[in-house]
Amino acid sequence: MENSYSIDDYIEMLEEIIRSATRIPFKKKSMVDVDELDNIVTDMRMVLPMEIQQAKKVVADKNKIISDAKKEAEDIIRKAEQRRAELIEESDVMKEARRRATEAISVAQNRANDIHTSTNAFADNMLARVEELMARDLNDLRLLRKNINAAGNIQANPAQQPPAKPGNSPAPQKK
Repeated sequence: MENSYSIDDYIEMLEEIIRSATRIPFKKKSMVDVDELDNIVTDMRMVLPMEIQQAKKVVADKNKIISDAKKEAEDIIRKAEQRRAELIEESDVMKEARRRATEAISVAQNRANDIHTSTNAFADNMLARVEELMARDLNDLRLLRKNINAAGNIQANPAQQPPAKPGNSPAPQKK
């Protein structure tokens, strides 16, 4: 079963659950459906590795682009050096050959540097985004656990249960 939700979608779902949680009167706490939260967190755990894989693919793509650019630069340099050697043999064209070879090497190096810089920037942006998402997810999960633990403490300690709503008073207990 393939899930089309992203980690951002799951975070929005968690935020919606938190926003729509039933408030406990006279407390800064709310009650949430733990099963629903557990399902979302489980789904998030399945999606997060996919997003990490995408980031790894971006890095691999960046490395391939850099490798290809280096090979292309080496080919251009090799061809330029071969061409320069041929031109050196011709005394009338020697100055022009040196100029063109140097220009070709410079162009190749500049192009390789440009490709390297842009792929590094792209990969860094993608990794920063993944890092930002993971940090936000971690903070959201911590907040969610805190809220769940706070709700669990209320249920575990009946003395801290909120009073019944007026009109909904419990039936008197028999002694």
